[in-house]
Amino acid sequence: MAEQQKQDGVREKLLASALTLFNNKGYAATSVREIVEASGVTKPVLYYYFGSKEGIYLELMNSSFAQFDASLDRMTTISGTAAAKIIHFCSLLLVLVIDRLEVLRLIYAIYYGPPQGAPPIDFEDYYSRIVATVEALVKEGIAQGEFVANDTRDTAWIIVSILNTTMEEQLCQTPPRIDSRQMERMLGMVLQGLMTPG
Repeated sequence: MAEQQKQDGVREKLLASALTLFNNKGYAATSVREIVEASGVTKPVLYYYFGSKEGIYLELMNSSFAQFDASLDRMTTISGTAAAKIIHFCSLLLVLVIDRLEVLRLIYAIYYGPPQGAPPIDFEDYYSRIVATVEALVKEGIAQGEFVANDTRDTAWIIVSILNTTMEEQLCQTPPRIDSRQMERMLGMVLQGLMTPG
């Protein structure tokens, strides 16, 4: 048991060191040597756990996206109104973002920044799935008579825009100006406008 904890600790230290270096220097400018020096281990240890710098990058991305997938899976078990489900979904994603803020910072740098030679990840697919999930919930609300008929795609983008702005506020170097409660209030205002009268 103690040996397994030690191995988990080394693995986590490598991941944390790589993430810090990727964010501070960029993926392309970070070397395996720097990662292992920051972790206090040798190159063979990194190769044992991850195979390469690409492997450690992919683990950072894949573990984060596995949590995202789990959040999507949880949506099928949530009961309540469509409005409540939308707010819950956005709140779940915001918690995930806050818990993995440095990974999100790296994703933004890779996605919006210059090419860095990182292994390709289909970031667009994940964003499209967020929009599709919200749109499905809007359609559910219309079908149940909770929301008035509307352009579900436009409505989904409005909702995702609030979520996205809140997520990006967490990345700022200053304290975020929007928190989860404010996001939920803004979502509530939008969703209230969609409610069927009466």
